[in-house]
Amino acid sequence: MSEINELREYFAEIMRLNYISSLLNWDQEVNMMNYKSVDGRSKQLSLIRKLIHRRITSEKVGKLIKEAEKLSLNEIESAMLREITREYNLETKLPEKLVTEIAETSVLAAKDWQEARAKSDFSIFEKILEKTVDLQKERAERLGTHPDLYSTLIDLYEPGVTYNWIANIFNPLRPKLIDFVKKLNSSSDKPDGSIFKKHYDEDKQFELSRKIIEKLNFDFGYGRQDKVTHPFTTSLAALDVRITTRTTEPFPDCITSTIHEYGHAIYEMGIKKELHDTILCTGTSMGIHESQSRMWENTVGRSKEFWMYWYPTFQEYFPENLKNVPMEEFHRAINIVEPSFIRVNADEVTYGLHIILRFEIEKDLIEGKIQVNELPEIWNSKFEDLLGIVPPNYAQGVLQDVHWSSGYLGYFPTYFLGNLYSAQIYANASEKMPNLPDDYKKGEFSNLLSYLKENIHQHGAIYRANNLIKRVTGEDLNSNYFLKYIEEKFTPIYRL
Repeated sequence: MSEINELREYFAEIMRLNYISSLLNWDQEVNMMNYKSVDGRSKQLSLIRKLIHRRITSEKVGKLIKEAEKLSLNEIESAMLREITREYNLETKLPEKLVTEIAETSVLAAKDWQEARAKSDFSIFEKILEKTVDLQKERAERLGTHPDLYSTLIDLYEPGVTYNWIANIFNPLRPKLIDFVKKLNSSSDKPDGSIFKKHYDEDKQFELSRKIIEKLNFDFGYGRQDKVTHPFTTSLAALDVRITTRTTEPFPDCITSTIHEYGHAIYEMGIKKELHDTILCTGTSMGIHESQSRMWENTVGRSKEFWMYWYPTFQEYFPENLKNVPMEEFHRAINIVEPSFIRVNADEVTYGLHIILRFEIEKDLIEGKIQVNELPEIWNSKFEDLLGIVPPNYAQGVLQDVHWSSGYLGYFPTYFLGNLYSAQIYANASEKMPNLPDDYKKGEFSNLLSYLKENIHQHGAIYRANNLIKRVTGEDLNSNYFLKYIEEKFTPIYRL
């Protein structure tokens, strides 16, 4: 057996350990594990993380990598060796004690975050967040993949990307988004969102959300959907993908978040069988992953053509709320652009401002320019600068996201990168298939899905994000596609 095949089999077991870890996390969130059981779960996850760390950093892996580098490899094998080498180089820089402490702290922090958010009391979360930030700083210092700590953390989620590269994209967009929001809100004929303030039965919401993703070709033979506090998607095997949603937020959050998580899931489900149980059996970056979910949620799921097909069904489910509301007004309402407090409920235009806020705060937090106890005040100040409103409490402000409790500093910027990748990829798909909107009117979504599977999904992590976007669209990431998209979409919705 060649060294590359030995590495493939060796890392197949590591992938399965990761799936077990994901299963424990999934159980904690979906089954709402009692807080008194958290300590035991933290020890379990810490042990699995320790076992994964030991396997990746073993002398055997180092020797196999050196021998595999001498071989003549095909494209998949080369990509596999690239990713295995990356994991080996990262893990060998981290002491076992730090790895297990990060894993254990994330579980305990999640418990404190849930309580703090429920009570809108930042002090409950403050102490363990300080520990989490310190652990991530130490992690970044030991990894040292970039001169600055924040770029090192970003690189974990968007390989090869730095703070400066993202800042050069986000900084010019910042004033353009703020100005565009003001332009839309100057309209004398803005959409009316009052229909979403009515009561929508939670069971019917969930049933309808399942019906929609079934029509979008989600195979419940390989996946399932559950309710949680904060929606997410996770893979428990190559063909076991779980999505979640919530029915407690203002309607239609259950529908849009379900379609969003479907986008993540269908990406994982579309990876070609040859990559199953390998280190390549995942999305190539969180930005590309997010591009798939944002495309389905917004570009497709908030399009007029989508609602030309689905709105009659919605009226059947909620006749009292929607019987006298024309489809066009519903479509305008579902695309309202206005500053709001909660990121996951934000519209397509202001969403980027929510991410820029976190991007700027995280950079200063990691560099020690601000301290954890200052976060609520700084959050509110920056929120007012970017969105013109101030959160009324911590639950709708600094405590709204689960990410920091998990230690995911550096993750947030990938969300807005996803919007930008999405617009560019969809522009290419539309050029090749100009009749896509007509498909949606008929409830037909397989043509877009086939395009995405062929160009994005099947490749897993074979290509890095920068190479993939150029391979698909012929150019590097270009934010002008996103600006063109929102201009063409929202100007007529706001009747400007």
